[in-house]
Formats: sequence, structure tokens, C-alpha cells
Amino acid sequence: MSLNVQRNMLKYGYFAGGIVSLGLAVIGALLPIMPTTVFLIMALWCFSKSSKRLEYWLLTHPKFGVTLSNWQQHKVVPKKAKYFAVIGMLASVLISGYVLSFGWLQIALAVLFAFICNYLFAKPNNTADQPNLIRQKQGNVLLSVVAVILLGCWSITL
Repeated sequence: MSLNVQRNMLKYGYFAGGIVSLGLAVIGALLPIMPTTVFLIMALWCFSKSSKRLEYWLLTHPKFGVTLSNWQQHKVVPKKAKYFAVIGMLASVLISGYVLSFGWLQIALAVLFAFICNYLFAKPNNTADQPNLIRQKQGNVLLSVVAVILLGCWSITL
């Protein structure tokens, strides 16, 4: 297979990933429990590698453009998005705990969500925020401790 064909296949793969992510973001905008911003960020990344026109469209979108531009340039996550993400993750862990009886799944989800929370809360809330490394480390330690306590409580009830 030639290099040109491989590049085209990769470009179309990124484009398809962008379309799927954009579709999931639309669903997330309609359903309160599903995230929107995460899928828009994934779509933006995919389109940055496959379609400059769709990347530009996302970056200049009246509702999401500023948030996506801030993410792309400064890795900013708005405080509201952080809290919605935490609420959504907590709801999914609780719902999966009541619906499914796989204890290992809830533990894996809780660990994954703890790492995601650490990552999200380490990012600045707006472009004016200068990274406060001490505050970030304290927040990460606090979230990790809470995750370990929740995991301990969860494993006791299994």
C-alpha cells in the first residue's frame, strides 16, 4: 500500500471519528446525563487532522467556539464543565452499581473517574488563571483520598 493511500485512509478515519464524536456531542446536548464538551473536544481534535473547514466551524461556533478555542490554545476547562463532568461520572457509577452486579466494574469506573477528575481539576478555569501548582497538588491529593475512601466503602458493601 502506498504512502498516499495510507495517509488518505488515516485522514478519513479521523474524519469519521470527528463525525461520530460530533454526533455524540449533539446527543449529549439533548441528554442531561451525557457530556457534550468532551465529545466536542474529541471532534475538534479529529477535524484538526482531517478537515480544516470543520475545525474552523467548531472554533467559530456561536455557542461552543470560545470554549473549544480556549481548550485548544490554553487547555482551559470551565468550572461549570468540571462540575457537570463530576456529577455525570458519579451518576454513572451509582447507576451501574444498582443495575449491574459486577463489583470489579464499579471499582474500575471509580478509579478511572478519579484520574479524570484529577486531570480536569488540574486545568485552569479560565485564560486569566495562572496555574497554581500548590493548589492543584492539594486538590489532586484530596480527590485521590476521596476516591480511595469511596472505593473502600464500595468494596466493603460488595
